[in-house]
Amino acid sequence: MCFSASASFAASAVLAITGTATIIKAKTIPQHLFACIPLVFAVQQFAEGMLWLALKHTGYEGGETFFTYMFLFFAMMVWPVWVPLTIRMLEKNKKRRKIMTYLLCTGIMVCAGTGYVLLSNPVHAVASTNHIHYSFSIDMDTKYIQSIFTLLYCTATLITPFISTVKRMKWFGYILLVSYLFAILFYNGFVISVWCYFAAVLSVVILWIITGLRKEPQ
Repeated sequence: MCFSASASFAASAVLAITGTATIIKAKTIPQHLFACIPLVFAVQQFAEGMLWLALKHTGYEGGETFFTYMFLFFAMMVWPVWVPLTIRMLEKNKKRRKIMTYLLCTGIMVCAGTGYVLLSNPVHAVASTNHIHYSFSIDMDTKYIQSIFTLLYCTATLITPFISTVKRMKWFGYILLVSYLFAILFYNGFVISVWCYFAAVLSVVILWIITGLRKEPQ
C-alpha cells in the first residue's frame, strides 16, 4: 500500500495468501496466468514496503533506487501487458480476442516506452504526507508524451475487462476504473502509489472469477 512500510508488508502478505489460493483453484494455463495477478501485486507491495524503509530509516538508504525502480517496473510496465494478455487468453470469442490483441499491442507499446523513460530519466521517490510521490525528471516539452502514455495505459488495462465475455470479469473492470478515479480525485500526485491500494480488493475479485471459471466446461 501507499501509507507506510507496515501497511505495504501487510498488504503483501494478504495478497500472497490470496494469490496462492487463487492459483490452486485455477485449472488451465490461462487461468493460472490470470490467477498470478495477486502474487505479482504482493511482490510489488513488498517492494514499496522496502522503499518506505529506505526513505524513512537509516541503514536502508542503499536500496532506495533499487526498490523505486522495482516498484515502478511492476506498476508501469508489467500491468499494461499482463492484464490484457491474461484476459485475452481466457477469451473464447474470436472477434473479441481480435480487439484484445490491439489492446495488448497498445500495452506492449506502453511497456516499451515506459522502459525507455525509466532507463533514460532519473526517478526520485519522496515520502510525503503518508504517501510516496514518484518524481520523473522529464522536460516540460515532453510532458504531453507522458499524458499520451497515461491514456494508452488506461486504454489497455481498463477497457479489456469490459470487452471480455468471461462471467464476473466486468467487476474486475469496475473496480479498476473506480479505484483509478478515486486516486485521481482524492490523491492527485500520488496516483501510482494509491491506485495499488486497491490490489487487495482486486485479488478477491480475481479469486471469485477463477472460482466461476472452474464451474464452466473447458
